[in-house]
Amino acid sequence: MKYIISLLLLLLCSGLYGQNAISGFVKDANTGEVIHNAIIVNTENNHKTYSDIYGYFSISYDSICPLSISHIGYQTKEYMLVGKINNVLTILLTEGTQLSGVNISATKTTFNTAQLSVVELKSIPSLGGTADVLKAMQLLPGIQGQNEGSSSLIVRGGSPGQNLYLLDNTPLIYVNHLGGFLSVFNPDMIHDISIIKGGFNPKYGGKLSSVVAISQRSGDTSQFKGSFGIGITDINLSLEGPLSKKVSYMFTARKTLFGMLMYAGTALSRGNSATFSYGFHDINGKVTWRLNNKNKFFFNAYQGDDYIRVNSKNSDLFSEEKFKGRNTWGNMLFSADWNHIANNRLFGKTTASYTKYRLSDKQEVEQPIGDPSINNFTSSINDISLRSEWKYSVSPKYSANFGIHSSFLNHSPYELETKSSQGNSYHKESINSLKNALFVNNIFRLNKSIKLDVGLRAVNYSIADYSKMFFEPRLEISFKFKSKYNLNISYAQMNQSSHLLFIPGANIMATEVWVPASAALPPSKSQQASIGLSTYIKDNMFMIESAVYYKKMTNLSTYKEGFSSLKTNSDWLKTIETGGNGISYGLELFIKKNSGKWTGSLGYNLSYTTRQFDNINNGKTYLYEYHRPHSISLMVNRKINSKWSFNMVWVYQTGIPYTPAIGRQYAIVPGEYDESGGVIYKEALIYGERNSEKMKDYHRLDVGFKYSKLTKKHKWKAEWSFSIYNVYSRQNPSMYYYNTNASGEIIFNSTYANTVGGLNLYQLSLFPFIPSVSYKVYFNAADLKKMKGSTKRWLYHEN
Repeated sequence: MKYIISLLLLLLCSGLYGQNAISGFVKDANTGEVIHNAIIVNTENNHKTYSDIYGYFSISYDSICPLSISHIGYQTKEYMLVGKINNVLTILLTEGTQLSGVNISATKTTFNTAQLSVVELKSIPSLGGTADVLKAMQLLPGIQGQNEGSSSLIVRGGSPGQNLYLLDNTPLIYVNHLGGFLSVFNPDMIHDISIIKGGFNPKYGGKLSSVVAISQRSGDTSQFKGSFGIGITDINLSLEGPLSKKVSYMFTARKTLFGMLMYAGTALSRGNSATFSYGFHDINGKVTWRLNNKNKFFFNAYQGDDYIRVNSKNSDLFSEEKFKGRNTWGNMLFSADWNHIANNRLFGKTTASYTKYRLSDKQEVEQPIGDPSINNFTSSINDISLRSEWKYSVSPKYSANFGIHSSFLNHSPYELETKSSQGNSYHKESINSLKNALFVNNIFRLNKSIKLDVGLRAVNYSIADYSKMFFEPRLEISFKFKSKYNLNISYAQMNQSSHLLFIPGANIMATEVWVPASAALPPSKSQQASIGLSTYIKDNMFMIESAVYYKKMTNLSTYKEGFSSLKTNSDWLKTIETGGNGISYGLELFIKKNSGKWTGSLGYNLSYTTRQFDNINNGKTYLYEYHRPHSISLMVNRKINSKWSFNMVWVYQTGIPYTPAIGRQYAIVPGEYDESGGVIYKEALIYGERNSEKMKDYHRLDVGFKYSKLTKKHKWKAEWSFSIYNVYSRQNPSMYYYNTNASGEIIFNSTYANTVGGLNLYQLSLFPFIPSVSYKVYFNAADLKKMKGSTKRWLYHEN
């Protein structure tokens, strides 16, 4: 604690009476949306800063300040400030071509952080024709998908549960639809995307591997407008506009279309005994209130669910049982934010939020006679948080970020209600925990070439009779040499007080369960160091970046061997293996072409990742389930003309490891007996060393075309997207399984002795050549008025 006090004293006492300072916001002149990463330069002394995720900046100066503000895709704007300025600037940039005179010193390089614009996101060919944030991130080195088609992220050897997802500074717990096929982030709502792989700012904590920060749009402040789209996966709507001079709104919604088709297909089919349907929806809403130049309020809401329904078909009531299955999972989020400029040096953001994730699996069996048998399993987590972050700009050579973060969490990892003719039972685990954090980050600009970030995050975690204090130091040093090379060295410690239990390669139904850390299940920890080098060449046309990293993880958790769920075991702690260790290290290379007729990027990742648990694989270290030594991604974009554009993505990854079967044996089936009370034997596989074999290498090619035009009748902007996933229909393995024949039936363990036969390995592939198409129209109030008039004339034959 004495280190924190010292840092705060330094923050409060250093350079309070130095130069003048001016602060403000950079916004789009047409929409009023803030502009992230705009470059603000004091051309008198070449001091440079950047607008943050809220569009805010603060810069110091002496008596005069010739100010230049620029951003790629906007016209540069210039100001001349004289003397002391007390007002908050609002700088409106107009779209236009970027001046060719911007040199390399006016380019921002953020190591360990990848940023993705909405334009880039929507230009990437996608499975199903719908842009997906997390799949787009998987094209960056050091970031991989859990399996083919999955939006779950594996970042530098971490697990899917080690990523912190923030939606407008509020944590979102579950981020996938359709078993990972799509993420919950609606691209129509997104304003800015950043993923941090290392060198974490002390304001971030609670997860080991990455931070995915997504900011939502505030809505157009000048006019009402919207869009409507339809594709293979969903139908979507977005609306935005001003409610008053100071208030604007943004609303988006999307819903699956194929749920009813699934139901109708399975209902009409005679080859199955049940109907099946699946669906999901996302609803986002945001209201922005600009009280004055120094105070702004945001109110956010999100609700999204996945749902699966399985019903046995109608039959003779007295001859068969009827089955109903209801599987539902999803998030709910509410938050309120207050942005406040205390003065030209001090800016703060305070957020109060509530987030809930819950998984529900209800099964009901109607008996021919008597009451139905019901089994209802639920798992949930509730997070009530308050966080306050402040930025203090003392001088061009020193600034600081500091703040607090407090969270109250309620975990209910296991809640099971059963009703049957033998009786009813109910069991629930409800665990409360409290986490308080204090953080500070000092930024020293020692000279024009060296910047030093020194930070600390102190966290107190308490639950029942267990309490733990963490100190998480953060260090980052940046060097610029020969005017065009940037070198970065970083170190960070992270702790995670909740564990995600899941089954790799699980089916469409959600199996994710969050459990809190405790004395029996200690918090996990990671230590990561990285070194990066970057440069720009040919007048910023090409960006080249490389990095090496080393990450060590301790106190990892997973299911014990033989367990795959908490649903059948109320003593859920007995199903968890603790005390695991993980090592991950690698090399990342990234080349990006920013301008010209052809743009795109090439990424390569060389990595090595292992796990070790005392009671798994006989205590020996083994390759992690998602270990892929080599990963390559190539993305190409071409603007053909004013209407057509072309996009292409090619990816290659080393095959993931699997555990081979080396033989078979008879085994007693626990808890099952024959009619005479004797034990039942089944044939079971004998497995070799864990993850000692490798699946076939993975690669595929995706292409896409986009066509934009104005519709003839209403002059709306319309957009067609055409894409082909897996152009050459590569049969990539989703999983390997064993069987005694080539029937395609997945049998991990043979049922009875009479199934004895040759033990063969088979491959399951999910996504062959898949074409997709989607259509989207953009409209405003005038467009709707025209449509209303056209509709009226058509109804009353007035054309």
